[in-house]
Amino acid sequence: MSLKNNENKHELSLKERTLQKLRAFIYRSPLYIATLRRPKSANFLLLPSFLNQGDEGKGRLIMAGEFPFAGRMYKTDDDPWTVSPDDTAWQRDIQRFDWLNHLMSLEDSNAVVKARHLISSWLDLYGVWTPLAWRGDILGQRIVSWALHAEELTNFANETFVNSFKESFFIQSSHLTRLNLRNLSGMSLLYAVRAQLYVGLYLTGFEKRYQKFLDRFILELDQQILPDGGHVSRCPMTLVDVLKLSLEVIDVLKDKKIEVPAKLLGCVDRIAPMVRTLRHGDGGLGLFHGGQESTSDEIDVLLEHSNNQGHALHDARHSGFQRIEAGRTIILMDVASPPDTNVNTQGHAAPLSMEMSCGEERLLVNCGAVIGSDANWQEALAATAAHNTLTVDEKNCTQLLSGGGVISKEISVDYKRFEENGQTLIDAKHDGYKDSLGLLYQRSIYMNKTGDDLRVEDKLVGSGGDTYAISLHLHPDVDASIVQDGKAALLKLQSGTGWHLKVKGASLKIKESIYAGKEGELRHTDQIIIYGPLRGEGMSVKWRLSRIGSAY
Repeated sequence: MSLKNNENKHELSLKERTLQKLRAFIYRSPLYIATLRRPKSANFLLLPSFLNQGDEGKGRLIMAGEFPFAGRMYKTDDDPWTVSPDDTAWQRDIQRFDWLNHLMSLEDSNAVVKARHLISSWLDLYGVWTPLAWRGDILGQRIVSWALHAEELTNFANETFVNSFKESFFIQSSHLTRLNLRNLSGMSLLYAVRAQLYVGLYLTGFEKRYQKFLDRFILELDQQILPDGGHVSRCPMTLVDVLKLSLEVIDVLKDKKIEVPAKLLGCVDRIAPMVRTLRHGDGGLGLFHGGQESTSDEIDVLLEHSNNQGHALHDARHSGFQRIEAGRTIILMDVASPPDTNVNTQGHAAPLSMEMSCGEERLLVNCGAVIGSDANWQEALAATAAHNTLTVDEKNCTQLLSGGGVISKEISVDYKRFEENGQTLIDAKHDGYKDSLGLLYQRSIYMNKTGDDLRVEDKLVGSGGDTYAISLHLHPDVDASIVQDGKAALLKLQSGTGWHLKVKGASLKIKESIYAGKEGELRHTDQIIIYGPLRGEGMSVKWRLSRIGSAY
């Protein structure tokens, strides 16, 4: 997995640093803070209990000083924000206070005492504005967590804690309602506006603002959801998160006896079929642009709750995905340029990559993503070679940011889809290697109507480059062996189903790979590499994957 062609673009610009200093000067000033203090008539109302989705198992870990995050465990005998202060992803997570839901789910007096201690500690360190802890989305999620448990936290607590907690709660809430949130985009913006809405609905003194915040939430949601129901991030996992958040807002409005706007319901009706489009036979999601599989049971629950019965799309041209469903075989293909960093900071350099599943078993998989701040892994998994597509000279088809994500550059990606008698052909191409190597990459994918015969032609047009490699990453549960003097391979699934891979015009070899499809898991696996030299006249390679063996 090549790490070539990367630049560090995640650092703050001079303009952003200047604005941050200005915000600190204003937001930390006693005069500004005085304007945020709680009016005598203000009070918070109880949020509906369905918003609290705590996990008792995680709560017990937190009681023991172990905070789970992104599959890792952050251990501390002290306060969690003092652990790994330079780990931005961890700090974002801990500052949101989602862990408070897990801790309070124990319904134990010791858990309440620990929660009060941690909140008091946070107030000492972050009670006035800091750039990360008071960023709109993080601030908003913290406000919701505090509001959910305000009654339990303040009942029978000493007066000092109660006064400090309530004063900070109102200062944070009032500050949030004043933010224009122009520095946020994507899911972060939706989380922040959702919190503004809840402040308007559940904090007395802000009732007149709820309609403004509801209108803003629907506007931002509608702008982020593409006409075919995909999300601008092009990340399937983010799309599921957006569906979950949208359904939550709908439930809150119903709880408040407020008519749900038709435009909000319409967004959900667009999203649900697209979620189905991006699922494999095991119910999990395809691995594209910083996403993981997610949990199939949770996706099932969300889709049922949406009350939408729309079928999966085959041609999701606005989102840039193709789906072939034949027999029990599903192919998902990326047919668009990588997402802009403004909407997805963890996009991948992988146009024309594809995945394949057979029934409930995955066969060809992209390598996935690491959720968190392991920059080396994020960058490696964003590389072109970490996907089932072609790489030239071990270079990415577009430049990567240091630590993951792609440098904003419009790659021209075109495709045509043909269907006849249950058979499907997709002809696609991209010019990601045009500027650097003078090459155009073309990929044609054919699937028969029974889903047991996949034929692919990969072609490079142009005179640049020295070598090419087509990666076919295998799911860890797939066994592979090279046969016929490196011209074919046998792939065996755990069910006993076998697939025969045959290549024409190139050689095969097996290399190690990695699979990061689930939170906290990095599983070793294999990849088959179809490779060969470039001699100044491009190349054309045909390969075929056909089912053999037991009943399918």
